[in-house]
Amino acid sequence: MPMPKPLARPTRLHIWLRAVRATSLTVTVIPVLLGGGLALIDRGFDGWTFLITMITALLLQAGTHLLNDAFDYRTGLDTVPSPFRVKAIQMGWLSERQVFIGGLVCYILAILLGSYLVYLGGLLILVLGLVGLTAGYLFTATRFALAYNALGELTLFLLMGPLMVLGTYYVMVGIVYLHVILTALPFGLLSAATLYTQNLRDCEQDLRFGKRTLATLLKAQRRKQMQNGLLSLAYLTLILPYVFHFAPIQSLLPLLTLPLMIYIRRKAAMSHDPMEVNVVLGFLILLQLLFGLLHVLGLFWYYINVA
Repeated sequence: MPMPKPLARPTRLHIWLRAVRATSLTVTVIPVLLGGGLALIDRGFDGWTFLITMITALLLQAGTHLLNDAFDYRTGLDTVPSPFRVKAIQMGWLSERQVFIGGLVCYILAILLGSYLVYLGGLLILVLGLVGLTAGYLFTATRFALAYNALGELTLFLLMGPLMVLGTYYVMVGIVYLHVILTALPFGLLSAATLYTQNLRDCEQDLRFGKRTLATLLKAQRRKQMQNGLLSLAYLTLILPYVFHFAPIQSLLPLLTLPLMIYIRRKAAMSHDPMEVNVVLGFLILLQLLFGLLHVLGLFWYYINVA
């Protein structure tokens, strides 16, 4: 029987798209869209500023992914065989140095574009930008890496929730409103839940490697409860702006994803080995995308009705 042909080497563009995890960049697109939608409702939207903000945010996330991969490889985590950690460095498509330099280039470009946003938004945008840049770098860098010290979920909650939504809104409107922060909470919680599920999948491997995540710190019987808690809180915080008359009823459109969330919780309860948890992770990423899109759609629906 003839041996199967080896997989062809992808194109250079495909390699870099895989290295920056292009399919996961929606995690950044949604909160920026959400901040832009809130700015539109409050009559402060500016298309050029919004575009610069989106590109800057995407560059920060891409740079963070590249630097994280480089540091994971340096610490040895990505040298541990795993069907879930097949990355460009492991495949031999890029060297660790190339990935590291690519991350720095993304950060430098983000800083250059971000300087324009700081010019528009002033001190608060500078602070938010520095926090995002520092947190992204420290996620796996240094021996005090956030992801290695059970702070990954909290970091992602802040970055992909309040920080990104508020930053996008403030650079256009110039005012900090409570309803903007409240509106950002559900997406931050879903982002944290997604990372937590990924860590739950890799829990046993992380324990052997010595990586401390929230999942590794919890007792086995508590791990699923934390996952359920993050998902439930996302839906509870969704209704807060509406309850306090900060948001229109259209903002509750993401409640249409509730059946999917219930399905995910049930499937998670029956999932025990890493492959099963990985399927749950896939459904959770889909939930995060649908939730965010419906949230943004609800805001635009309201704007069209009142415009």
